[in-house]
Amino acid sequence: MPTYTSDQKVKSGVPLGGLGAGKLEILPNGLLDNFTFLSGCHNPVTSVADGPPQGIPGFHFALMVLDKKRSSARWLQTVPMAEDPTVTRITYKGAFPFAELSYEDATLPVRCELEAYAPFIPKDEKNSGLPTAIFRFRLKNPWARPVTAALLMTGRNIVGEWGVGRFNQVTETKDASHVIFYNKKTAGHDPLAGEMCLSLLKKSSVEATYLGEWNMQKKPFVFDRKALDCREAWEPFCRDGRLPNTNSEQVVVSESVQLGGALAARVILKARSSATVTFIVSWCSTAAGEGRMYQNHFRSARDVAVYVTAREKELYEKTRAFVRSVESLKCDGWLKDALLNNLYPFSSSSIWTKRHRFGVFEAPQVCPLCDTLDVRFYASLPLLHLFPALETRGMMQFAEAQRPQGYLPHDLGYKRTDLPSNSTNGLLWKDLNAKFILLAYRDYLWTKDEASLKKMYPFIKKAFYWLAGTDKNKDGLPDQEGADQTFDLWDFYGAGAYVSGIFLASLLALEKMAELMKDAALAKEAHQGFRKGRASFDKKLWNKSYYMAYNNAQESLTEKQLAHHTKTRKVSASCTAAQLVGQWAAHVLDLGYIVAPEKVKKAVATILKRNAQASAFGVVNAMMPSGERDKSNWHSQHCWFGLAYVVAGLAIYEGFEKEGLALAEKTWNAAGVHALNPWNQPDMYSATDGTYLFGDHYMRNMVAWSLLGALGRKHRDCAALLESLK
Repeated sequence: MPTYTSDQKVKSGVPLGGLGAGKLEILPNGLLDNFTFLSGCHNPVTSVADGPPQGIPGFHFALMVLDKKRSSARWLQTVPMAEDPTVTRITYKGAFPFAELSYEDATLPVRCELEAYAPFIPKDEKNSGLPTAIFRFRLKNPWARPVTAALLMTGRNIVGEWGVGRFNQVTETKDASHVIFYNKKTAGHDPLAGEMCLSLLKKSSVEATYLGEWNMQKKPFVFDRKALDCREAWEPFCRDGRLPNTNSEQVVVSESVQLGGALAARVILKARSSATVTFIVSWCSTAAGEGRMYQNHFRSARDVAVYVTAREKELYEKTRAFVRSVESLKCDGWLKDALLNNLYPFSSSSIWTKRHRFGVFEAPQVCPLCDTLDVRFYASLPLLHLFPALETRGMMQFAEAQRPQGYLPHDLGYKRTDLPSNSTNGLLWKDLNAKFILLAYRDYLWTKDEASLKKMYPFIKKAFYWLAGTDKNKDGLPDQEGADQTFDLWDFYGAGAYVSGIFLASLLALEKMAELMKDAALAKEAHQGFRKGRASFDKKLWNKSYYMAYNNAQESLTEKQLAHHTKTRKVSASCTAAQLVGQWAAHVLDLGYIVAPEKVKKAVATILKRNAQASAFGVVNAMMPSGERDKSNWHSQHCWFGLAYVVAGLAIYEGFEKEGLALAEKTWNAAGVHALNPWNQPDMYSATDGTYLFGDHYMRNMVAWSLLGALGRKHRDCAALLESLK
């Protein structure tokens, strides 16, 4: 798993939170940051606008040890905390949805480790959508004598945009002690409306104490890291590991009041023994909008806390079992890391509404369009594997949004799921309908749900006929008219390899579905259309070593004609990394070849030689025949994480396993090793130096899971893992 230390400037942490429920991140410096559980994934509560996050003031963990009548205490973080001591160093390991922290300090007589996670259980949507984050601390006494140890968790009431109206309440339930953060005065439009709850699991060996509230803001109008004051919790905790058990529930009526709340757990560690202490953060957002799915099950943060604390052991074991199933693969560690940690958008970028509408935002802050169809074509593969009911629901949402003429919209809405738009640039995109057809067939292959396919079939037919109608020159391929596909800054004209290849694959899938639906006429039309389109694809785009980016000329081209038409933009002879995405899709769906196998193999070899070797960080999207990067636009000259995994998968399917895995490894390393930012990846990054360029928490990169299918054709363990998820 990715391993970092607190000395490194890691820019993100493992997100902890449920499907569509919001999240918080635990960082390698030991602090919590990037909260979206109240404000939403488009506007995270964060410590810094740019650069490595430093932690939200007020949310901290601490350790106290009483040994031989001497006490020592440390904040479990490396960021300075007023004048108080912190640990020396933290080693951090991330394997979504788990983060493991090991705290290092020579002055502490016990060992302290943290295992933080949020429930993530395949096919268990409810428990994978819980608005909670769980922190399991393990204390180990290495000595031949007993010692007393205590753990502290502090939090700050951030409910509501303004402090007036906030109050804290301590309550006890059968399984835990709780400090709940409320605000009596939040309005429906308040983006931070809701509740939070800090909980400490009860055990017979654990003495629980609390401090219901104190004002962290000692200076009027000043509340920042340097002015933060946790003294009222820190000082009694340092003495003997206890808090004073006070709670006034007094409501804030003035500015310059920031309420803190804290829980402490005190244990006696026998000689050479260990103990586990578990803190839990739960929440319930009541902000206006489409609402959250979990609100159908829970009315308050307290309700969530009661549910989670009663089931924590079961939730942990099932979540750990899923991670263990991936970690047991007989492959290199980096691939296991990529598979697990590229799932993080499920926590960081998803929406699951009260009306059961589910989607993942393309990039929740930079491009907050819900479930963009061109990108979900790649990203939704692990959704199908892990939560098939949500995937089929998502496809039906697109079917219901289909335009009357048959065009599938680009997305389901801006920061919402119910206001679809046609595209990002006003054009009607030529890749969307074909991708919809392929996704419908893919979902059927996985679920074998004929009733669902029958329900989708009318939308599939309309999608095909709209797309077929864009073939104005009657060459059997859609006619592109500019940036009318997922590369929406990159103009393609006429027959484009990316769009046309996906279209050919969709015809193969359409023929299969028509046969299943006993629609002989459409099956025949798809079959004949495929043969015609494939001939044009070869005639217009094949140049003896790869398929050119696009050709808007009507004739086969001599070298002289190619040079002329390139100048007039009727032809682009660029070697694009995405030229055979259609073939990749055909392999994923076991549809056979869209063009001659020998041409596919030759083109893949060319891509690996030209595009993949042109960057130390991934695969360059387009290379000119001269060997230079195609710098005609921002997209062509740089790398996309998701596309690199697709090319790697295609290479593996075509017998280039070593080369494909090498490409996937350097792509993963570009995020996890070079950028030190594996849990907030973009779509596009620099081919020159690996700098992140566009996107945040990008959904396309979940397509790394397609590597399992490619490897599964030869490696039984990969195939067995996928089979176990059915």
